[in-house]
Amino acid sequence: MNLLWIFAAVAPLAVASLVAFAAHIDPLSGHWRTRGSKERPAA
Repeated sequence: MNLLWIFAAVAPLAVASLVAFAAHIDPLSGHWRTRGSKERPAA
């Protein structure tokens, strides 16, 4: 039962860090976004 409480405490932090990391990945190329590349290049 203690492991369940530990998991319940750690899982939201893990999901939040995963979402924060995924926000830095460009979905089209799969590469890490730089600070200045917020807009998409015209294709």
